[in-house]
Amino acid sequence: ATASAPPVPSNFCVVGSDASSIPLDRHSSIRYYVINVGYACLQYGSCPDAVLEASSQLCFRDEDLYLFPEKRDVPIEGVLLGARMETESLRILQQIMQSTSGPTVALRDGPLILWTLQNESREVQQALLHDFLQAMAVLRQVGVPLAGYISFTDSRDVANSLRVWLCPGRPNECAHCTSDDGDLCLALAKIRDRDLFTFLAEGERSQLFGSSSQILEEYGEHRVDFFYLNVGGEIARVEVPRWVGSDANLLGLLHAVIHDQCRRSPGFPPYPPALLEAHEQAVITAAERRLVEEMVERALGQVGQRVIRSAKDDSKRRRGL
Repeated sequence: ATASAPPVPSNFCVVGSDASSIPLDRHSSIRYYVINVGYACLQYGSCPDAVLEASSQLCFRDEDLYLFPEKRDVPIEGVLLGARMETESLRILQQIMQSTSGPTVALRDGPLILWTLQNESREVQQALLHDFLQAMAVLRQVGVPLAGYISFTDSRDVANSLRVWLCPGRPNECAHCTSDDGDLCLALAKIRDRDLFTFLAEGERSQLFGSSSQILEEYGEHRVDFFYLNVGGEIARVEVPRWVGSDANLLGLLHAVIHDQCRRSPGFPPYPPALLEAHEQAVITAAERRLVEEMVERALGQVGQRVIRSAKDDSKRRRGL
């Protein structure tokens, strides 16, 4: 089943967010990282307006650097820093909602399914997801549909489900398959979901699908489903909490606004302007990274602390002969 995009309201608001970071520098004696969250609040209709801003955090306290600061055994870096960034990009959305009016849609760049946490312990998963899911709960309370927008997705969820449906035996026994659908099954192994939904007309979305991602067992009432949408030039994956997918009005508003955003895109393939502007606000340039480093070193120098760097890093900073 497919669905065409409904018309957008005469007045509405779309808020987008994105985040970037300056990760921990293992070559420095000073431990800190920076999270920069960019957001765009675009108001359409009789009183058009736009707010483009960024919110930065310098994180250096134990409660910032460690997931469990009393133990100091799980540092916030790598995958965990990525999850912290995702959380901050949702928290900023809930804060902006206090200043919006009329029908509003919240978009974040990237997935709502934090699949990168699947290999972490349940204790770590629950600790990192607590604030992430709390931000979702706030958006639900104020009736704002939330979506994670994924451009040029590599997902194979639907294709893999079709393979399982076709397979008479075990999926890992392809070399010994005798099924009449063997060729089709092998073909499905080579394509992505975006290839399966090229039949969608511009503005049309697929039906909702459920993900089997293990991390979703921790999401409770905020379990995430997804659909595919032809935005005119590419097939995008859109992830939504189940409370959005089960509400026809919220899902229709979200569908209409995303399609409208892509119609307003200055580029091709189209991309939602709210997310494009949020990304521009979130980017941390090389010059800004150097400035942060210099500011930290200057502040420490004023209290008599010297920043020590590894020999490897020091050698890279010296001009070669």
